[in-house]
Amino acid sequence: MPDMDGFEVCKHLKEDELHNHIPIIMLTAKGEVDDRVEGIETGADDYIAKPFNLRELKARIRMVLRRAQD
Repeated sequence: MPDMDGFEVCKHLKEDELHNHIPIIMLTAKGEVDDRVEGIETGADDYIAKPFNLRELKARIRMVLRRAQD
């Protein structure tokens, strides 16, 4: 992204009262522990590093959506 990275997008969405209810799953090539921690700390509901398993991604999406309904 030209102006900000995914961490910044996540942070801005979670700080915005109109959008902070939207679940965010970060899907990224950054798979180091520090990157995962940063993603969660910026407000991501889940963090998945590439390469990923499609079944796992679908399960995580369902889980995040279930949590959002509560």
